[in-house]
Amino acid sequence: MPRQTFMNRREFMRNSSLSAAGAVALTNGSKVLWASEPGTASMAPSDTLRVGVIGIGARVQQDAYSFSITPGVTLVAVADVYQDRLTRAKELFGEHLDTTNDYRRILDRKDVDAVLIGTPDHWHKRLIIEAMDAGKDVYCEKPMTYKIDEGFEIIDAEKRTGKILQIGSQWVNSPLTDLAQKWINEGRCGDISLVKAWENRNTPSGAWFYPIAPDGNEQTIDWKQWLGSAPDVPFDARRYFRWRCYWDYSGGLQTDLVVHHLNTLHYLMHETAPRSSITYGGSYRWKKVHPEAEVPDVVQTLFEYPNFTYNVSLTLNSSTQGFGAFFMGTKGTIQISETELAFFPDQPLDDYGWVVAAWPSKMQDDFCKQNNIVGINSPWTPGTCTAPESVEHYNVLGDPTDLHVRAFVECVRTRTKSKESAVEGHNAALGAHIANMSYRNGSRKITWDGQKATVA
Repeated sequence: MPRQTFMNRREFMRNSSLSAAGAVALTNGSKVLWASEPGTASMAPSDTLRVGVIGIGARVQQDAYSFSITPGVTLVAVADVYQDRLTRAKELFGEHLDTTNDYRRILDRKDVDAVLIGTPDHWHKRLIIEAMDAGKDVYCEKPMTYKIDEGFEIIDAEKRTGKILQIGSQWVNSPLTDLAQKWINEGRCGDISLVKAWENRNTPSGAWFYPIAPDGNEQTIDWKQWLGSAPDVPFDARRYFRWRCYWDYSGGLQTDLVVHHLNTLHYLMHETAPRSSITYGGSYRWKKVHPEAEVPDVVQTLFEYPNFTYNVSLTLNSSTQGFGAFFMGTKGTIQISETELAFFPDQPLDDYGWVVAAWPSKMQDDFCKQNNIVGINSPWTPGTCTAPESVEHYNVLGDPTDLHVRAFVECVRTRTKSKESAVEGHNAALGAHIANMSYRNGSRKITWDGQKATVA
């Protein structure tokens, strides 16, 4: 099967000797800490999981590749409204693929056990529910929903059909995330009252201004089918190839990127959904170059939870710091990203320093005796009140999408609920939606009432 060239990071991990052997490991210096790997049980040929794909653009080609290299899985059919993507699918995954521009042909097939959904956001609810009603298990790219109310419909459909659903925020199936959760559960961080996350990009593609294919027109793209429930507008190749830039099909930064962070936060902190959100931001750079784009290129969002606040910062105008999150506790801080994990202990040794040094000498001496303090620091002496840090640092070997796909396949085989099923997908998307509501309503605070399932 032809091999697609993806991002350098993914290629590096997939081409490593460990990843090529299907291994999953955490590394800490020269020591390799092996993690449990989903989907390793041997499969008889008759137990092959047959997968159909609905919407196979750039990201879902990556997902499909992860399915294709998972033992016991085969891709059998692909649907897309753009003819050239069907051509590319055959180039990547073989001429045996059945291709169609009508997704219903995928759902009608008796030889399709599960579907991979990679359409724009406004199609997700319909396709998830129709697929489950057709007896298929579902892996759907994030976000799960385009609107809040859709989440409840998907939750009901999952319960009604008993099908397996997994949303494509891959961090929760990384061994790094499991180790971070273990540390938090053990109380290693102490009380966590602030979590800060960030994701920064600085390229046109990072801002979703993807190249428009030379033959992208109404003859090669089924525009009416693609629009679906979205407003009926004349064909516009920019809307098709750069759909994340438009509110009609996407929630921009929040639903493309913040959902990853929210889903991981909920998993690590055992939370469901935020109580409120307030978002500031704007389109400061890309609007000048692409005035048709609607979503902001910078957002700063503060989410409120019962025992901590969560601050998420994203920009499409600088790549400094890349992406990650700090979970900041009284005893230590966890820094985590898709591929790295570190723990920074926090052991302040406060001797009241320069404050007590302003007292008369005898009063200082008495205070030191009463509080078992060796001595008072000189005023403004730097670095004398904090214990030296002993940092633990881990990396993961293995592509995160591969791990997430394997976890889904294992859930399908064992009929076990996924880590990111309908409820988790709904709650992560919910946070992104109320953040967008705040931004689009002049940065007004939006409150979520979980009991009444309403916003205010």
